[in-house]
Amino acid sequence: MYIVHGPAASPFVRKLCIFLGEKGLAFERRELDPLDKSPRFLAMNPIGRVPILEEPDGNLVSDSSVICDYLERIHPTPPLFPVEPRARARALWLEEYADTKLVEICARVYWMQVLIPARSGQPVDADAVKEYVDQEFPTVLGYFESCAPATDAIVDGQFGIADIALASPIRLLSLAGDPLDASRWPRFDAYTRRVLARPAAVALHEAELHATEVFGRTGNAPTGTTATGTA
Repeated sequence: MYIVHGPAASPFVRKLCIFLGEKGLAFERRELDPLDKSPRFLAMNPIGRVPILEEPDGNLVSDSSVICDYLERIHPTPPLFPVEPRARARALWLEEYADTKLVEICARVYWMQVLIPARSGQPVDADAVKEYVDQEFPTVLGYFESCAPATDAIVDGQFGIADIALASPIRLLSLAGDPLDASRWPRFDAYTRRVLARPAAVALHEAELHATEVFGRTGNAPTGTTATGTA
């Protein structure tokens, strides 16, 4: 059985867990605080980022994009990466954009709504959150609104890595109590809701809510727990 190291609230951990679930691969998720750069953590991944995939023989693979590509190669069915070169390039580009700019803006809202208040002892600065959203969201979400499909598959009608990568950071907004504005971005909101309604994503909800509750109460990731997931 695979082991995924990292907190359920992380968009990159979510991306990997959904990918594993869609593949029908059994896995355990073990808590690992990405903010605590312990010697054990850095020995597993010197960059100090999650997720980390541990294989049954103890081999470790880091970085969600690298891990998903690796898993696709050793578990090709069902396919979650396009085969046709142009479609594959499109999927990989969308994954990269999601992992960078989309994660950046969604994670910032999560921090402003959950982690910063927990760590500072101050209430959420709602005006600052609104200002950030108004300033940073239109360019990124305006693009995705323009190309969001009417199904759950953004590249050539085949559900896959791009859809998983795009929906994973959006889940942060709901967890933070500040969901995507469906009146402003209706197509992209409906699309990501369809992706997040798939069984592999729904299976993560309880752990995600628990992680957010702990983050909001303590300012730190959960510790000492192990979650099991299967497709």
